[in-house]
Amino acid sequence: MTKDTTSLCFVTTSERPDLTAVTGAWRWDAFFCDGDASFEELMARERAAAADDALLPTVFVLLDGGDPVGMVALCNDDLDDRCDLNPWLAGLYVAPTHRGKGHARRLIEKTETAAHRAGIRSLSLYTASAADLYRSSGWTTIETFNRDNTIFHIMHKAL
Repeated sequence: MTKDTTSLCFVTTSERPDLTAVTGAWRWDAFFCDGDASFEELMARERAAAADDALLPTVFVLLDGGDPVGMVALCNDDLDDRCDLNPWLAGLYVAPTHRGKGHARRLIEKTETAAHRAGIRSLSLYTASAADLYRSSGWTTIETFNRDNTIFHIMHKAL
C-alpha cells in the first residue's frame, strides 16, 4: 500500500514567518540546548533568516495537512572554520511522532533540488547520528572529526 502524500507540501519560513516559533524550538531542542547560545539568540537568528529573501539561508518546512512535521536549512557556514565547504544542508529535523514516514528523505531531496535549481553544484553537511541515512541518499563521508567524544561525519554530495 502506498502512503498518500497529497497532504504534504513545502514552505519556507520566509513565506511563513509564523513557523519560526516551531522551527526555532525544534532547532533549540535538537541542536543547541547544550550549546553556548541562548534560546533568545537562536530565535533572533531564526527570525532573521525568515526575514531574509536571499537563498542562503533558507529554512524549508514540510507540512502535512497544514501542520509542520519537519525542517531543513540550506545555508553557509554551518561548521565553524569550514567555509571552504559552503553551502550546507543543515539542521534536518523530523518531529518524533512523524518519523519513519520518509519525511527526512523528502527534506533532503527538497534541499538538493532547490540548491541545484539555484546553480549550486555541491552541498556539504555534518552529522553524528544520521550518516547511514545520508549515505543511502547518495552522500559520501569526506572526513570525520571527534568533538566531546562523539564522532562526526562531514559529508558531501555533487548535485
